[in-house]
Amino acid sequence: MSEIVVYVRSQPQLGDQIVALPALYQLKTWWASRRIKVVARDDVGEFYRSLPWVDEFVRASTFGDYLRSLKKETRVSVSLHHSSERFGLVNLIRLPAIRLGFRNARISDWIWTHCHRKDTTEYIGQANLRLLAAYRPFDPERATRACFQALARTHLRTVQSADVVMIPGGGAGAFKRWNLTNYLRLADRLKRLLGADTRFLFVLGQQEAAERETLEAMRRPDIAIAYCRPLPELSAIMLRARLVVANDCGPSHIAQGACAPYVGIFNEPNPEWFWRRAGAAAVVPRDPHEGIGAITPDDVLDACRHVLEHHANTAHAG
Repeated sequence: MSEIVVYVRSQPQLGDQIVALPALYQLKTWWASRRIKVVARDDVGEFYRSLPWVDEFVRASTFGDYLRSLKKETRVSVSLHHSSERFGLVNLIRLPAIRLGFRNARISDWIWTHCHRKDTTEYIGQANLRLLAAYRPFDPERATRACFQALARTHLRTVQSADVVMIPGGGAGAFKRWNLTNYLRLADRLKRLLGADTRFLFVLGQQEAAERETLEAMRRPDIAIAYCRPLPELSAIMLRARLVVANDCGPSHIAQGACAPYVGIFNEPNPEWFWRRAGAAAVVPRDPHEGIGAITPDDVLDACRHVLEHHANTAHAG
């Protein structure tokens, strides 16, 4: 019987699942012998069942489903939702000993034994960990990196590697896609900055079939492609990269979680999905009314230079 139940957010996108991973990792670190059950509204069971820290996945669509997922014997309940009242009500009915949830001006906020105030300017992946830290203090950044290191462990020596990883996807639509032509122009500029032997790896998914075809037709020896690779391989790719440049997309959160030197390209400021930390930079249009296409390769190059200089200074100091 599950002893820890985690209610993940009701969003089907890959990024929403990836930002929950460090929290699941940390829970298993604390309670290695206890079963962890993940409960979700969406059909994301395949993703969670593949994780070494998840023992059971339950898809729930009704209030009764959610209620049945939380047994009277369950000791720990963690709700990563921050808007719905149903999870507070489920916890009120079952009353597990430890109840973690976000405080967000909801009637049910009082039910949590440990809580963290929801802040839309805080990166979601770190907010989830700060919720856990309300129960027992730990270092969220170290835990996040350790999560992706654990996933990548068996692939670190065998996976494709490159100096610069580029992620031009954006499943939400064209408004989030800084296009492939821009990435290629940026690559040429980075070669002048980093050296003529700089190698690039483009991470692509099924929605980037056209970009894959274009890159393959170019036959550039300095460009490789990682197409539809699984989470452990992508984690290893990000950990080995000297720099990652990405649109706001699912795999970008693997790079951020791995604490890679990172430049994110956004159509507008989006602090919930950009982890503002040392060694990372976000690039947005200078005019808020312009789209992502108004961002130039030189704009992104400046951000890359800043991140690389920070990384070099940190490595030198270490």
